[in-house]
Amino acid sequence: MTQRYIQLVLLFLLFSFFPSHFLKAQGPTKCKVGIYIKTIKINSTEESFEAAFYFWLRVDSIDIKRDYTFVRDIEFINSSEKISDENFIEERIDSVNNYYFVNGTFKSSFPYKADFTKFPYDDQVFNIAIENTTDNIDNIIYIADNNNRFINKLSDKNIDILNGDQYYISKLDFQTSVHPYQTNFGDPEIKGFDEYSRLNFSIDMKHNALEVLQKIALPLLVALILAYLVFYIPDEEIGTASGLTVTGLLAAIAFQWTINDSLPKVAYITLIDKMFYLVYFFIFYAMTQTVFTYNLSKGNAKQKILSEKLEWHSRYLFPIMFLIGFCYLIKSVQ
Repeated sequence: MTQRYIQLVLLFLLFSFFPSHFLKAQGPTKCKVGIYIKTIKINSTEESFEAAFYFWLRVDSIDIKRDYTFVRDIEFINSSEKISDENFIEERIDSVNNYYFVNGTFKSSFPYKADFTKFPYDDQVFNIAIENTTDNIDNIIYIADNNNRFINKLSDKNIDILNGDQYYISKLDFQTSVHPYQTNFGDPEIKGFDEYSRLNFSIDMKHNALEVLQKIALPLLVALILAYLVFYIPDEEIGTASGLTVTGLLAAIAFQWTINDSLPKVAYITLIDKMFYLVYFFIFYAMTQTVFTYNLSKGNAKQKILSEKLEWHSRYLFPIMFLIGFCYLIKSVQ
């Protein structure tokens, strides 16, 4: 009994003189993190987005004797701006409810990797990543505070997208992960590699495809109509027919350049590119058919009859085949 009493006294003395050792033995601090997005502005040509939002960090079931100021040592990993004391609005320790809480606001530009293969049916994912600047996963772990009623919800539609009606949000998500840094940053005191707790707030954005296609459809329709008119022009008016197809082709090329200027310079072919290629093909078809039927009309009676049949059939095949090709392209990405 005396030995047990002595062990308890020794443990009490050790805890009194070395409290930090025992606190550390409790394991890493679990910190709940939340983000409430206010506004988003998307810059497609630079593959970046600008976001303004509130953020908060909360540690529940705290030890009043412990210093939790390290919790606010955070950074938004993929941000172009660094967080400062001016970004924090409030910091408090609630000894009654037993929690540490800090919140603030932040506005910055964030890069994203765009994929416009299916444009305007593309789905872009924007990420805001949070990490602690000083403490690794041994000291702090982030947990998504996504049960809070003040978190963004798709049903609320409370995020202002400052790009007109070009985009809409299809999904909001919090994801926690462990990010290893495969280096010791040249610091001899770091043995092995460091791992940090990271939290990603992801925003899935989509174009309003129908509205984008409506804007694109009218100029392309004009170019196609110019090419289609050649099937109603007499064979001997080849100059007029050629002028219509060339005008339609130049108009389509100029419009494609305008569309491409609003997108990043990508090496792959997008859905919009395929649509333009489809238009170019049918304009080329109209131009080729005009030259071919003109030469046939200069031949014998049989060739003249063939020329008239080709003109007649093309009036129906041209729009029908184009609609089939267009619907196939749309179906391939849906």
